[in-house]
Amino acid sequence: MCACASLGCSHTPKQPPGVPPSPKTITREEPGGDAYDPQQAALARLVRQQWGWRNDKKNVFHFPLTDWKNWRRVRYWGVPTFVGFRYGDKHRAIAALWLQRSKAEDPATPMGCMTRFEKWGLPIADAFSTKVENVVESKQTWKTPEDVLVRTLEADVRTLLAHRHYYGVVGATLPWPGICAVYGFAFEADDSGDLAKKARDRYAIEGFRQLVRMSETPPDGIE
Repeated sequence: MCACASLGCSHTPKQPPGVPPSPKTITREEPGGDAYDPQQAALARLVRQQWGWRNDKKNVFHFPLTDWKNWRRVRYWGVPTFVGFRYGDKHRAIAALWLQRSKAEDPATPMGCMTRFEKWGLPIADAFSTKVENVVESKQTWKTPEDVLVRTLEADVRTLLAHRHYYGVVGATLPWPGICAVYGFAFEADDSGDLAKKARDRYAIEGFRQLVRMSETPPDGIE
């Protein structure tokens, strides 16, 4: 008898390489299930599954996500958000939305919102030794007079314990006059760069027009 069996421990066998995970093993904790490479399997689901929506606690927005039932609403340590989500306990992908009140010195435009967000977020990114590259800008229509300014990018994030590469996309718009919304998605690309890029590109093309604003007025407490 092997040592593991003698200690009473268990091990869930993985599928052979290239075989999708068995449905019963796909969970919010591990959307890659029992696949040989759970990261690739999870990203493949984000590329192929249908869109759905998760709401924030105040039900101000319904946030577009593919394979939506397997995303969990979370708070990110050190990064204050209006609402955040993670895909799997190992953060196979992450998503978040921020709300900020536009300042008198900032143009009340999606570009003005993006610029203000970058000024706010740069110190946070620097704290994680984040390097951003390959930025491409486009626009997507939304249900307000303002379009969404969309930027696709790649990011290297380094901490004392890990080094991660992500494909990301972020958009900026004004859901109410004078209020900026910036929201985005990032997909872990380590050893799964092609699928991470496909997921990112799908969200860039399809996701931003699907944000649903449920409230006619902005929530209280926006600074």
